[in-house]
Amino acid sequence: MAPTSELNPREVIEARALLSALTEFSSCARHDLLGPMNQASSLLALFIRRNGGRQNSEAEEVLELLQSASARMDRLTAGIRKYMDVAGRTPCFEPVDLDVALSASLGILEKTISETAAVIVSDRLPVVLADPAHMVTILEILIRNSLRFRRADAPPVIRISPVREGGVDGIEVVDNGIGIDPESTESVLRPFRRLGGNPEPGLGLAIAKLIVELHGGRISINPASSGGGTVVRFTVQPA
Repeated sequence: MAPTSELNPREVIEARALLSALTEFSSCARHDLLGPMNQASSLLALFIRRNGGRQNSEAEEVLELLQSASARMDRLTAGIRKYMDVAGRTPCFEPVDLDVALSASLGILEKTISETAAVIVSDRLPVVLADPAHMVTILEILIRNSLRFRRADAPPVIRISPVREGGVDGIEVVDNGIGIDPESTESVLRPFRRLGGNPEPGLGLAIAKLIVELHGGRISINPASSGGGTVVRFTVQPA
């Protein structure tokens, strides 16, 4: 890599974002990756030791727990693969119509939106200078989170709106979900952090944060001002 002094401003932003993200990723990954693997190994050893090939209700219960641990590991692996795909590819900057990106993300989430009876409302979104695939990914992540952390007593209602912050285009995603603890608004953007009491750590918001930083922007998540839910805002450069 060329010295920082030889990089243009956008390359400096990308290099710093990647360095920060990958450093944080490596520091967090060890415990949460090894945990499910060790759990699966222990459960398998317990099954073999106690049952010796015999089938009974206890053995079936252990196998179910083992399968759950394996599924958790699969989800973690998929998240890591996506994170590294984003981190390892230089963004291709071009004018991106965020209405088009939103339509693509909604297509990916079509089944979940239907199953949850979600209502998605969108104002006219701007055209920004960004990586098209990254914009689809970040909108998918934020909407998926709103669908996942919905209230039990009401269908999800999600509004996507443009905002202007310091002369920079931004997007705001507001939902009526279970909300977020004000003390967790920064930590949930880090790798392997849990959201909304979920026992399983994930990488979705960390990927969103990485994408925003690769574009020289900022991202924040906060409780909605009234009625519960969350507000996620991120900025990117105007086209």
